[in-house]
Amino acid sequence: MSKPTKTGAELVQDFVATNEIDFVFGCPGTTETTFLAALAESKAKYVLGLTEPTVVGMAAGYALATGRTAMVSLHTYPGLASGMFNIRNAQLAGIPLFIVNGTQDSHFLIHNPVLGGPNTELAATATKYQYEVRNIDELTVAMQRCWVQAGLQPTEPVFLSVPMDFMQGSTERITFKKTEILDDSVTASIQKVADKLKGAKKLAIITDYAVGWDDAVRGVTNLAAGLGADIWAPPFHVQGACDMLHPTFKGSLPLTTSAVREVLEQYDTALLLGDKIDTFTYTGDQSVPPELTLIQVTPATPQLGFDWPVDMGVVGDVAATVNALANSLGIDPNAPIADAEQPADIADLEKKYPHSGPHASSALLLAVLEMLDTESAHVVTEGSSEDEIVQDMAVSMGFRNVYFSPRGGGLGWAMPLSVGLTLGGKQAVCFVGDGGSMFSLPAIWSAATLKLPVVFVVSVNHEYRLLKDLWVNFMGTDFATTKFVGLDFNDPSLDLDGIMRGFGATAVSPVDADEVRTVMAQAKDRQGPTVIFVNRER
Repeated sequence: MSKPTKTGAELVQDFVATNEIDFVFGCPGTTETTFLAALAESKAKYVLGLTEPTVVGMAAGYALATGRTAMVSLHTYPGLASGMFNIRNAQLAGIPLFIVNGTQDSHFLIHNPVLGGPNTELAATATKYQYEVRNIDELTVAMQRCWVQAGLQPTEPVFLSVPMDFMQGSTERITFKKTEILDDSVTASIQKVADKLKGAKKLAIITDYAVGWDDAVRGVTNLAAGLGADIWAPPFHVQGACDMLHPTFKGSLPLTTSAVREVLEQYDTALLLGDKIDTFTYTGDQSVPPELTLIQVTPATPQLGFDWPVDMGVVGDVAATVNALANSLGIDPNAPIADAEQPADIADLEKKYPHSGPHASSALLLAVLEMLDTESAHVVTEGSSEDEIVQDMAVSMGFRNVYFSPRGGGLGWAMPLSVGLTLGGKQAVCFVGDGGSMFSLPAIWSAATLKLPVVFVVSVNHEYRLLKDLWVNFMGTDFATTKFVGLDFNDPSLDLDGIMRGFGATAVSPVDADEVRTVMAQAKDRQGPTVIFVNRER
């Protein structure tokens, strides 16, 4: 009696059903046609993005919103190359993505065909696992392996290249299982770490994205309060890593290595929860003083002691480890957070950012945030010159879900991330500069197609102002006398209103805070995106 067989297309359909995949995010190409045909008969909805960076960014936002691995379909080598910078952003943010890349018919690969290329070699620069299926019998194992690997710590993108003819081939290897990944257990040796923390004269706790991903904010805050420790966030917030209104929170670490070192030199012990202490600029000093006792908790063994020598290392789930440490020290990690400051009074913030004067437009940014629920809304920024202002407002107002700048540095992240967050059931508002918005305009079309009420706040100044600020600061010059090269795009000026409307958005240019509030009230009920332009001329 012959064994049952299934085609590659049927395996894709079974895989989607077994893992309860609701959406597949994709930007199609010629080598994906057989894969798309398979998806058409599956239970998943195909979410179309007009560019590969848009697709990856939307998938990342959806993964953040749901806490689940998101599935992505990209074209072969050129499509993969186009999406790489957002794959890198996702990797450094610890976001699990399963990227399936269609490639040419397997019979032709030996001839280095058109659209061919070293897919796995390219993917290896920003994924933790990558493989190209060599025959149809490997497809089941390869897909199963990738899905599990994406969800294992460290959660990161994984990559699978599949020749297009394998969708029509048949195999006897047809079994998928839904794998439940359980949290790591915490060993008895946790007492050693607890004793070290208790003996610290002055303790810093540095919270990386792993805290937010594991929903460990309450436990970390209570641990810090019980130990009299200071909490520092990394310079680039991927997601909520601490209670920013609690007195233990001292702010974000600076952007330069020497400045980070100056902060950490005031402590004798530091507890790093997660992977990294990022900096933007190297200024000649290592970020971590060698005399600092450094204890690292990470869910991923490859990240333990990766950047600096550590005195103690714990491999395990961050929330479970924090809870175990707290219990060992007689601290209730689940107690209601006490002594948190009240959010800043709006009247005080309006005095700080007045409606008149040289920077009156900041009041419009504040008005946007005023109309959001600080507990449920997700605030996303992307490395614009307004980031510092928005961050100050969001922190002061007590927003719990903030995503400040792409961790990998690639622009074109914030806008599609916001679309994916909204698709995942969250309310997202994205702050971006006019220059930065050009990197991910197609995200607006996807939001319009999906009828998602995403709000994009675009600061308009017709220049790459952040780069000008960095230029002046680094070179020690001033704006009046500096001859900037390549940092203006005002001749001709971009028709931003026409561009945004052309992608399906409702575009408005409010003149005062009251008008902003009216626009925001209307936006939440709109079936489609809203773009708010804020004039930020110098």
